[in-house]
Amino acid sequence: MRKIISIVVGVMLGSGQLIAADFEVSGIFKGNDQPAKLAFVSAHKGTPLRSQETIKLVFTEKDHPKDEKADLKALFGDYGSALVIGIQLDGKVVTCDVRHEAHKQKPISSPTSVKMSDFKNENGQLSGKLTTDGKAEAFGETWEVNLTFRTKVP
Repeated sequence: MRKIISIVVGVMLGSGQLIAADFEVSGIFKGNDQPAKLAFVSAHKGTPLRSQETIKLVFTEKDHPKDEKADLKALFGDYGSALVIGIQLDGKVVTCDVRHEAHKQKPISSPTSVKMSDFKNENGQLSGKLTTDGKAEAFGETWEVNLTFRTKVP
């Protein structure tokens, strides 16, 4: 019996590690100088923009990757502070919506404030770095992003 329990626990731990390995996000996300810990990231097919395919990257404080409407729910606060970034297939940022618990106005749309660098789309994974190069301001609110991420291609 102990052997069966050990095998079951080992399989459960192993599958948890596989799930955790599906994505990584680290770095800084601040609103009005207040930090928020974005711990989850997922990628979803976006709405075409100017006849170009897009991908939505959804970053949140709370677990959302299994939710197909995570982008919309994140902007309504279902997952705490959040960042929803629309990118073209080459990584160029085309939309950016910021929802931070420290902001009075939620969400804020500020597509020109954030830039992507080190973008890769290979082996079924998207990865890169998003940054505002310091504080950005929109609609009387400040925010700052310096995030590195990796997630599965939608």
